[in-house]
Amino acid sequence: MGFTYPLLNNKRVSILSSLASLILLCLFIPLLASGAGTENMSKEKLIELGKEIYATKGCSGCHRINGKGGTIGPDLSNEGNIVAHDEKWHYRHFKNPQSVMPGSAMPDLGLTDLEIKALTAYMMSLKSGKLPKDIEMSIKRAREKLEAAKKGIEEIKSRGFNVDALMVKYQQGWTHLETINNMIYTHNLSGVHDETDKALKMAEEIMKDIDQYREELSHRATQAIVVIVLIAIIVVLVFIKLLII
Repeated sequence: MGFTYPLLNNKRVSILSSLASLILLCLFIPLLASGAGTENMSKEKLIELGKEIYATKGCSGCHRINGKGGTIGPDLSNEGNIVAHDEKWHYRHFKNPQSVMPGSAMPDLGLTDLEIKALTAYMMSLKSGKLPKDIEMSIKRAREKLEAAKKGIEEIKSRGFNVDALMVKYQQGWTHLETINNMIYTHNLSGVHDETDKALKMAEEIMKDIDQYREELSHRATQAIVVIVLIAIIVVLVFIKLLII
């Protein structure tokens, strides 16, 4: 009897250990599955899931795709061609509509990360037709130039300059890109080149202004160095004079 008690104890510990492992496994399986779901899901399957979510969440009550749906929100038939609305934009928009478009009538749907990624993939796939290559490239170039201008504005602002006037020009540049978005929505591409040229011109004006600020900074730095050198010379001369005396 003295030997069976420890054996029974060992069995009990083994059973409890197995139960604990099983519970932990049950807790972690859903987490692993959710992570694997987005990583291993093909683009096609993600788009299909996005279509299902679009239907089940009632998105068609406000939006129209290929002539079907409501008209409260914008027509999404050509959403994939809206250059300003890339994957990052859509992700932020589905996460929190107000953070991207203040005053937006779109409610926060409380979507999961997987649902957001699926809807984003679906939105990016919506193209009623390919944009002409020259138009696509000119829009991308205008956007890149404006983004570079924004970085330049932030740099100048960090140096203590007032950038209000530059921000007004920046907003004007983006207004031209938003006009292009409306053209794509309505499938009317006439005037796109004119609007991209205006956006590019605005970006170039901003960069010229930024270069002037940079020159002023360089001039200030040179002046500061000259002043420091002069002070150093004066201090040395005074010190020498004191030694002579």
